[in-house]
Amino acid sequence: MTLYLRPDVHAVAIGGDLALLDIAGDAYLCLPGAASILTGGRRTAIAPGPLADPLIEAGLLATEPPPEIEAPPPAPTRSIIHGPAAGGPGPRALIAAAGVVADIRRARAGQGLAPYLRVAEARTALSRDPEATLAAARLFWSMGPWLPLEGECLLRSAMLVSFLRRSGLAADWVFGVRLWPFNAHCWVQAGEVCLNDDVERLWAYTPIFRR
Repeated sequence: MTLYLRPDVHAVAIGGDLALLDIAGDAYLCLPGAASILTGGRRTAIAPGPLADPLIEAGLLATEPPPEIEAPPPAPTRSIIHGPAAGGPGPRALIAAAGVVADIRRARAGQGLAPYLRVAEARTALSRDPEATLAAARLFWSMGPWLPLEGECLLRSAMLVSFLRRSGLAADWVFGVRLWPFNAHCWVQAGEVCLNDDVERLWAYTPIFRR
């Protein structure tokens, strides 16, 4: 019987090893030497056998295939964080920034990663216009020091995604991993442009999930 990763579980092969992100469990996992069990293209089928047994025992597999996932975005080639914003924030941007603070406080009140991912959910279609997205990201970056929130990559990315959403825009929120030593990181990008980090910092990470 063919098994599949649960829809909220994501995986990527790095060398001969398999890295996994369990969103519901708020955990990253690594199966050394298990990259070969990941089959089925972007449907993330899992080949049965002893290497798959830990995933079965952990409840990370399902019998129904998940929706086909998107391909990873292109590797970023440049960043906007060192460029100046075109101008100061207007009333709409200030209102959006206030909404960001409310979104993040709600996310912090929840448990794990899932509440943060919900800040990207929109009730209406969002634009991916590159010029508008880059301009909004530059503006938000310039406003960051005055916002009453501090944190690492997850918080910074959630804040930017929330601001873009409240501005009617969307970008890719990318989660990446590296192994030996293990580390995880996330960032926001539009096409090949990173919106909230230095490109050189991202080279060590392999994307595992794209929101």
